[in-house]
Amino acid sequence: MSTRPDLPEALGRFLSYHRDELGHSPLTAKGYRADLEGLLVDDQGVLDWEAFDLPMLKRKLAKTLRSGGAATTVSRKVAALKSFAKLGLREGWFEVDPTLALTVPKKSKRLVEVVSAPNIEKAIASEMALEDASKEDVPRQRHLRTRVLLELLWGSGLRLAELVGLDWSRVDLLQATLLVMGKGRKERLVPLTDPAVQALRSWKSSGASHPTVVFPGRTGRIGRSTVEREVERALGLPEGAAHWPHALRHSFATHLLDGGADLVSVKSLLGHSSLAATQVYTHVSVERLKKAYLQAHPRA
Repeated sequence: MSTRPDLPEALGRFLSYHRDELGHSPLTAKGYRADLEGLLVDDQGVLDWEAFDLPMLKRKLAKTLRSGGAATTVSRKVAALKSFAKLGLREGWFEVDPTLALTVPKKSKRLVEVVSAPNIEKAIASEMALEDASKEDVPRQRHLRTRVLLELLWGSGLRLAELVGLDWSRVDLLQATLLVMGKGRKERLVPLTDPAVQALRSWKSSGASHPTVVFPGRTGRIGRSTVEREVERALGLPEGAAHWPHALRHSFATHLLDGGADLVSVKSLLGHSSLAATQVYTHVSVERLKKAYLQAHPRA
C-alpha cells in the first residue's frame, strides 16, 4: 500500500476525481465531499484516516436514520464512501475495499410530486398579469423572469442545475430548441414550447438578461435558492418548499405520459441513462387514473 496523503488532501483529490474524471457538476462533487467530511472525523471533529472504520461508519449511518434522516440521505453517504474507496484502491490508499459490507437502506416507495397543469397555467398567467401591471422595470423584469423559469421547468423538463447553467449560445429560438448539458456532462437537445420561445424573446430584450448567461445573478448566475423561492411564490407554496422546481420536471414527464407520449421518448427528453429512472412516472400516471376512476365511476 502506497503512503497515504493527509486525509484533507485525499478529499481534495476525490473532489477533482468526481468533477474532472466522472464529469459531475461542482455542486454534486462538493456534496459528496461534504458527506465524507461529516463521516470521517474522530471524536474531536478532526479528519482522520482511522475514522474509515467499518463498525464506526455503520454506527454513524444508523444514527443518521435514528435521528430522522431519510433513507435517500444515507444512501447518498454510502455512495460517497464507496466512491472514495474505489479511488483509494486505485491510488493505493487501501489494500482491500473497506466498504464491501456497507449496504444501502431500502428507499420508501413514494410517488413523485406533480403539480396539475391547470395550477401551473394559472401561475404563469398570474406572472404575466403582474408583469403587465408593473409600472417599474425591476418588478416587471422579475415577473417576466419567473414566467420564463416556469415555462422552461415545466415545458422542457429541465433540471434545476441545467436551468441555472443555461447560456444563450445553447438557445435556438428559431428552431425552438435548447442544447442542455445534463448529468455526467451529457448533452441533449430538448424542444421549447411556443410560449417559452415568446417568453425567452421578451426576456432577452428586457435589459435584465446578459449577453452570455440566460439568467444572470449577483455572482454570475442566478442562485438555485432564488429559483426555488420564485417558483414556490408563483405556485403559492409554503415557504421552504425547495423541492418544487424539480416537481415541475416531474410534472413535465407525467403530463407527457398522460397525453400519450411513449416512455422511450420521455426518457430521451429527461436525459435519463436508463428506462428504470423514467418508469417511476408511469406509476404516477396509473395512480392518477385510479384516482379519477374512484372519483367518477358509480360502482367504484
